[in-house]
Amino acid sequence: MRVSLPLLLCAALAVTGCARVADSRMNPLNWFGTSTSAPLTASGELRPLVPANRTTRVVDGRGSIQSVTAMGIEKVPNGAIVRATGVASTHGQFNAQLVPVSNEGGVLTLAFRIEGVANAGTNTAFSRQVTAARVLTFAELAAVRTIRVQSATNQRSASR
Repeated sequence: MRVSLPLLLCAALAVTGCARVADSRMNPLNWFGTSTSAPLTASGELRPLVPANRTTRVVDGRGSIQSVTAMGIEKVPNGAIVRATGVASTHGQFNAQLVPVSNEGGVLTLAFRIEGVANAGTNTAFSRQVTAARVLTFAELAAVRTIRVQSATNQRSASR
């Protein structure tokens, strides 16, 4: 307490001698500029921040898993859960997901995507196993007769 009180008094004197705090960059109220008016369109409406014709593009940089070793479909009250187990090419693979690729002719095709690290070692196939699942609702399953899971080297399918 003895040391902090004189330091606090010195800091207060130094700050008051420099300039007004209201005009300084230390004041959070000065961090943003003053407000400006937004331009209107010809019809008198505000211009939107995001144009209506803008499209969103999602880029998936993950690759396919090396092989699919098992696949199962479990019924749940809301639809079904598709579960697939695969063997990755190297250790350190993560962010596994079953991604829908196509739904044509009653065949729903899911790609087993996985993200990996560079320069990872390999060991036994058991230690490189990865499992991913996807929930499908009754609406998604309405016209589906066969579900197929694809990997880089093989595919597994189940039909009803």
